[in-house]
Amino acid sequence: MKEKKLVLLAGQSNMSGRGYLTENDIYEIPGLTAIRRDLQWIPAIDPFNYDRLNLLGFNASDDPYEIHGLMNGEKRRCGVGPGRTFGKLLMEKFPGSEVGLIPASVGGTAISCWMPGGKDDHSDMHPYDDAIVMSREAMKNGRIVAVLWHQGESDAARHTENYKDKLKTVIANIRKELDIADVPFILGGMGDFLNPEWDAPAYDRMIREVAEEVPLAGFASAAGLTDRGDNLHFSTESQYELARRYWAEYCRLAGL
Repeated sequence: MKEKKLVLLAGQSNMSGRGYLTENDIYEIPGLTAIRRDLQWIPAIDPFNYDRLNLLGFNASDDPYEIHGLMNGEKRRCGVGPGRTFGKLLMEKFPGSEVGLIPASVGGTAISCWMPGGKDDHSDMHPYDDAIVMSREAMKNGRIVAVLWHQGESDAARHTENYKDKLKTVIANIRKELDIADVPFILGGMGDFLNPEWDAPAYDRMIREVAEEVPLAGFASAAGLTDRGDNLHFSTESQYELARRYWAEYCRLAGL
């Protein structure tokens, strides 16, 4: 079996993806797979991340292509995120390679959920612990080459104190637990369209500062990207562009 280039996708709903599905998102790409929460591998056809059933009116069951990648009886679905596009770009850079995505993000999660033992009461999941379990299983078939992170909206809404230090702790914990200190860890920025009461620009600055201060960390700006109409989630086209920005940072950090 060929060793997979693995990409851990972590954070909250904009990493899970809430963009509406199009024909571009539902065809199988040979060699591009994703590991499910039951630790089985499937083709990386959106939606392939299982988290919240319904978040502010979005339910992927309203989309016509919801059946792709769903576990038997599974109802927690989402849509288009940056993972599939990033995986395609990685495969294009390394022809003949196989890429495995580790979709561990959970919508609505605060940074506290991403500490060891942390629990998200809305989904009844343990985001950090689950991400570690999924990653370790995936690493039996390859090695992690990148971590993509997008999180912070929930903490901006709560005005969480010491967010910057907590984010640094999450990065350190994931790197230590998975022994990936030499792997690029790329942080996504906040959308321009978020509720002004959240003071999202301040959190965007903190995320950017973390990327500047932590070794082998990068920042994928969300400046100029648009929402899907809810002032919270990136549109499908914006998710494609965000993925390209993650990719540009990855190439910079990896020296490609």
